Amino acid sequence: MASFVGITKCPVGVAHTYMAAEKLQKAGEAKGYQVKVETQGAQGNENELTEADIRAADFVVLAIDVSIDGMQRFVGKKVVFATTAAAIKDSTTLIERAQNADVYTGSKKKAGEEDEGEEVEKPQRKQSPVVQQLLNGVSHMIPFVVVGGLFIALSIAIGGHPTKSGMVIPENTIWNSMNQIGTLGFTLMIPILAGYIAHAISGRAALAPAMISAMVANSPDILGTKAGTGFLGAIAVGFAAGYLVKWFNSWKIPQSLRPVMPIFVIPLLGTAVITAAFILVLGGPISWLMTALNNLLSALAKNPSTSIILGLVIGAMVAVDMGGPVNKVAFLFGVASITANHPQIMGAVACAVAVPPLSVGLATFIRRDLNTAEERQAGVAAILMGLIGITEGAIPFATANPKHVFPSIIAGSAVASAIGSFLGITDVVPHGGPIVGVLGATNHLGLFLLAILAGVAVSVLLLAFFKIRRAKREKVVA
Repeated sequence: MASFVGITKCPVGVAHTYMAAEKLQKAGEAKGYQVKVETQGAQGNENELTEADIRAADFVVLAIDVSIDGMQRFVGKKVVFATTAAAIKDSTTLIERAQNADVYTGSKKKAGEEDEGEEVEKPQRKQSPVVQQLLNGVSHMIPFVVVGGLFIALSIAIGGHPTKSGMVIPENTIWNSMNQIGTLGFTLMIPILAGYIAHAISGRAALAPAMISAMVANSPDILGTKAGTGFLGAIAVGFAAGYLVKWFNSWKIPQSLRPVMPIFVIPLLGTAVITAAFILVLGGPISWLMTALNNLLSALAKNPSTSIILGLVIGAMVAVDMGGPVNKVAFLFGVASITANHPQIMGAVACAVAVPPLSVGLATFIRRDLNTAEERQAGVAAILMGLIGITEGAIPFATANPKHVFPSIIAGSAVASAIGSFLGITDVVPHGGPIVGVLGATNHLGLFLLAILAGVAVSVLLLAFFKIRRAKREKVVA
């Protein structure tokens, strides 16, 4: 009996992974094939293909949006490459293409690439390998963002108390432990993002250089700066480590030394080169930029007539890297304003921090047919994080679609912060989002929420505009 095998994997590893597998299974059985499809999802690899399965198969169908494990298994087999969307839309066509596909040699195609001449999937063909590599990092990072964010959100919402020194959670309580676990999730998010971007580029040997270097890039004490580089630094480290290791792998090495390269030489050299670059070369510019931004905010804060401009700048800084160094300058400037008895600046910060996660979350409810199941699920988590003032809840969306998300959330945060600054909203605790208003840390709850809603409205409208325009463009191209 004729047979084929396949693998499905989407960026988040939830809905599309399993929908594509089901479509391939049904379409193959309808055409008389014996079918086995491995799913590489959020729960790990399921229904794994054995050597016997692959050897007996007439061809292989890979419906994948990001890099997969075990590509070397298919060397010498006919392999067709497509996306999960293609498998869901028309698995029968993929199976027909696979019958005449090229034999995979291990170098002709990369995970996520498509065959030339494919007519159905033109929009996906525009997705570059760089985007595929980035999405690989995002797909592994999302669970850490969600778990970390929700643990922190719940601990603050239920166990937190606003004080002048911040949101305090009593020690030796379950809420304090939950908050610490959430913080660990956010800490791990940075190396996971960098590590799996690098892994998509050059495999397992790149994990250690990328993950260790990402932690260094976010350690002010090691860099000698006032702040780390945030998730943007993690992305830069991921690509740097990936391509550096790829170059190392191209070296002509004696056969006797090859076994020690991936476990000793490459991790050691890669980590040394990238961490040295951040410490010796990038530490100074980062420190200079942080100081310049702080001086700009100080100059604007001295003149009451520039309150709206100050709000616009603070809001943009909060959203531009969401928890990174620029965000931290704005946040710490707000904290300093509380001790200087000028809580209006912290009020502007508090208005801005909730806008990115609330916006990306609410945007998934507009034209829900244009959002994947994974995006809708992540959207709910983002909304919950936004209510508690956790800006990082928007990071998965911004990382996956930066050219649309960043302009939208920066504009919305700037508007919210400017309105808050103009209305004289104050915040006497070093935290933001609706939670601080509900707990009584602001001077006017109604105006505070109005400023946030105005910023969210701007961001959501922009996100919806970009989303609908992209859908129309892809429809025309298809």
